[in-house]
Amino acid sequence: MILAFALEVLFAAGQHTIGADASHGTTTVEGEYRVQAEPAALVVRGVRHATIDASRLVLRGSADGAPRDAMEGTGILLVDCVGVTLKGGSVGGYKVGLRLERCVGVEVAGLSVPEGRSMRLRSSDCAEDSADWLWPHKNDEDEWARTYGAAVSVVDSSGIQMHDIRVRNMQNGIQLVRTHNSLVWDCDASFLSGWGLALYRSSGNTIAHSRFDWCVRGYSHGRYWRGQDSAGILLFERSSDNLVWRTSATHGGDGVFLFAGRDLVEGRARERGEIDPSGSDRNTFAECDLSFAVANSLECTFSDDIWAIRNRLDGAHMHGVWGGYSRRLVVLENSIQGTLGPGIAVEHGVDCAYAGNALVGNDTGLKLWWDEDPELVGGPFGQARDTRSIGALVLANRFRGNRLDLDCTQTQLASRGNDYEGVPRSREVDCKSGQFEGLEPQWLQRARSWTAPAGLPGSPRPKTEREGLETIVIGEWGPWDFESGAPRPPVRESGGLLAGLTLDARWFSWKDGPDPREDLQGWRALAEHPLHTARVALSCDLVEASEVRALTRAPRWGLVATGRFAVPAAGEYVLATTSDDGVRVAINGRVVHEDWTWHAPRTHEAVLRLAAGEHELELEYFQIDGAQALRLELLER
Repeated sequence: MILAFALEVLFAAGQHTIGADASHGTTTVEGEYRVQAEPAALVVRGVRHATIDASRLVLRGSADGAPRDAMEGTGILLVDCVGVTLKGGSVGGYKVGLRLERCVGVEVAGLSVPEGRSMRLRSSDCAEDSADWLWPHKNDEDEWARTYGAAVSVVDSSGIQMHDIRVRNMQNGIQLVRTHNSLVWDCDASFLSGWGLALYRSSGNTIAHSRFDWCVRGYSHGRYWRGQDSAGILLFERSSDNLVWRTSATHGGDGVFLFAGRDLVEGRARERGEIDPSGSDRNTFAECDLSFAVANSLECTFSDDIWAIRNRLDGAHMHGVWGGYSRRLVVLENSIQGTLGPGIAVEHGVDCAYAGNALVGNDTGLKLWWDEDPELVGGPFGQARDTRSIGALVLANRFRGNRLDLDCTQTQLASRGNDYEGVPRSREVDCKSGQFEGLEPQWLQRARSWTAPAGLPGSPRPKTEREGLETIVIGEWGPWDFESGAPRPPVRESGGLLAGLTLDARWFSWKDGPDPREDLQGWRALAEHPLHTARVALSCDLVEASEVRALTRAPRWGLVATGRFAVPAAGEYVLATTSDDGVRVAINGRVVHEDWTWHAPRTHEAVLRLAAGEHELELEYFQIDGAQALRLELLER
């Protein structure tokens, strides 16, 4: 059966539905159409053991040039289908390109999603905006698809096979939600501003020979690196027994971000009567490239029996492996090099093994510790699990060129056969360390004997030609896809109508007091003896310029600055102020925003009514410790 209708016929009722009468045959759908319809432009419902040939179908849900945050609707929807093959198709300009609900044994092959929904990013080169952070922790009510969208969203399904899917120019790639025993191979969802592949309550799945590179946000080279919970691969809320093999997830917020879930960590499962709730357990990541992560190449927390085997985990900003509150974590024969923080960092780990890894040129090779952490140790997770730092095995690793090879606090560990460059560089505080003797535990022996299942499909991914965190360039909608030939995105100029504003600024130290929250006048008097004065543009230079960072490296410094700006016409304007820590802004002598507290980065918007012409701006700011942020933007309302 061939469906090749004119637009007004195919979508006469707002959509086209292929029903159960198409079972046990081949239906060809072809043509190019621009359509928005509910629940989708093309619906395939209740079809069994059939082929839908969409190789010559082009669906578009938005006008050419439409902003990505305005893209809505679903392109193709398969519901209650069994044994269906969907071949080809190009679906773009939707919030969700392809949606599968309650499907079994469906195959999706050769789908292209050239563009789709994403959030407009508010962070600039100078400072991140807290509004850009993602929230992956809730998805039981379909929040991921409803809030963020996806190229492919698979829900309540099993035995799905997806291959040769390509996704670009949107926020999220492939999502598996309560979907089990499925296979993904030879897919490429890269240069996205959220998650390349995301699993939620999904177990027993295999991902092979796929690519989820440059899935990242919240990064500005040399200025800040947060990732904002973006990741090449995301596994959340009891997603267990999954295998990721020979897959690339480089240059992500995280390469892999795995979290047990709120059921375990917040005690929701115990409240429902579960005696020993699980996390995201028994997941294996083998022979993958997860390098150059903005945060962590592999983050796996609150979960059991995670295996990281023969991966490349080089060049991360924070950690090669971050495994807080892990149990029987195995980090085996990985390359972990050039990490700005610890190569491997595990707090409160129980019976974990670190064996045969190349830990080279990191700030710290291996960091293990216990700390008070009352919220977790004394909370629902600590009531259900052992939270000591015990049973660590450090075996036959190669340590070279690290500032510290081992950093250990309140931890019990045993080691054997490690290769150091001369005398080990270590720091141990209240640790119980000794030589490992005897046989390795069975859980480690099983990890050592792991081999890939026979017959996995797919072709090896070619190695990326561009490496290093400097290749991450974030534009208005996400990371620059330099492979496409698209021009480098313009730098988002900070300030709006304040762009180019020149300030007379003074930076000074208050590490010896007085505290500006207690003695404002005494603190202001310190500005009469500044560390640095300059006429600067309202930009990163206020808190991030190299000379300022050098002068204010110590905690507790302050800034006062004044300048004049003009608005073209009388009217209402919005002043958006991002700060970490205290800030006060006055215009024409009147305070229009004040957050004179110690706080994490946050943005406040104030509506101002301004006359046409020049106005005077006064700015005061203090920094206590930790992260720092200061950005002002004036926008027309």
